[in-house]
Amino acid sequence: MRLSKGPALLAVVALLISTVGDEVALVALALRGADRTGLTSVVSAQMLAGLVPGIALGGPIGRIVDRFRLDAVLGVTLALECLIATAAAAFADGPVLLIATMLFLGALGAVAQTCVMALVPRLFPASDAQLRINGVMESTRNAGYIVGPLLVGLLTAHGGTGLALAVDAGTFAFALLAVPVITHWLSASPARPAPEADTPPAPAEAAKGGLRAGLSLLWTGAQRRTALATIVVTVASTSGVNVLMPFFARDIPGGTASYGIVLATWSVGLVVGPFVLRGRLGNLPTAVVAVGAAATIGLSYLVTAAYLVLPVMLAASLCGGMANSVQNVALRTHVMADCPQEVRGRVGAAYGATLQSAVAVGFALAGLAPAEVARWGILTGGAVAFVVGSAGWLRTRALTAPAPADAHASVPPRQASEAEAS
Repeated sequence: MRLSKGPALLAVVALLISTVGDEVALVALALRGADRTGLTSVVSAQMLAGLVPGIALGGPIGRIVDRFRLDAVLGVTLALECLIATAAAAFADGPVLLIATMLFLGALGAVAQTCVMALVPRLFPASDAQLRINGVMESTRNAGYIVGPLLVGLLTAHGGTGLALAVDAGTFAFALLAVPVITHWLSASPARPAPEADTPPAPAEAAKGGLRAGLSLLWTGAQRRTALATIVVTVASTSGVNVLMPFFARDIPGGTASYGIVLATWSVGLVVGPFVLRGRLGNLPTAVVAVGAAATIGLSYLVTAAYLVLPVMLAASLCGGMANSVQNVALRTHVMADCPQEVRGRVGAAYGATLQSAVAVGFALAGLAPAEVARWGILTGGAVAFVVGSAGWLRTRALTAPAPADAHASVPPRQASEAEAS
């Protein structure tokens, strides 16, 4: 079933505006934590509180999304986010309340993201449509990384962090406009479409499990395992780079001003990157695209740290940002493209927990590096990501190659035509 352009556009825009709200909440609460407590430990705890729920609560989140109506779960989640942001604007002042606010918003954000991952293949069954909508959502989410901090800065300057959090609550309230449209869409579409002939059914034990079952399904198949293993390693190595980059600023010609331009250029790449999928990359297997993008991210960091020439660094940063968003879109599409409907929530939660765990490992490892060797740490992280990504790309291409005509073994389901990998 297809919705008319107006309601469909309203639903997508409303959900995407809430992603800007996520960034507004993160920045505003961090600013309030720094202002009210003056303790870096509190701000660090806030950041961890926003990250941990997606890892620790993957099992319950997946079961909730699979058991109940997606529109109902999404509506309740957005309403709770709105209420918590409103309450935080008025009452969250001390360390305990600030950390608790981030914890609750992190958990609800993980639920909302899992709902969206399960909704996209349900509302857009065709793989090319999934790729397009994932691309639009990725670009808008990344635009939130640019718009969110700017918006918080303006709002805080005129009304403090309380005003910023109130506007944040408004973004979640606006996103609720999408829920009736989604409800109508789901009610008009088959409750459980017949699986494609080449899509393997979900094991009965997996359909009853939680995070462990989602992880089992997520890592099924040689191609899937190769792509995910490659990206877990590259994400861990490049997440560590993010920790070291502020210490690298002193080595950049122009200092912190040039450093800010480099970061902004990466953000621009994040926004424009998914549009590349509308061209030649959109016709390639998504597992291959995702792993190739992972290698490109590593190469961009390697070049940035190796050549301290601003134009070269900007070009590498732009390419790295584009590759980053392309990887996210391709991998997400690949993971959900042939996932049975009844376990999409658990697989989506397992996907989020896997990537967030890789990010956490990268953060922890980077904390062991002395600040004075930041440049060498970035070179090492970029080199690891490039080498591992390149090896994974070669292996993934081999697994997606068509079998010889006289071969008796069949090609694993949907390998040659899959449009997304995560």
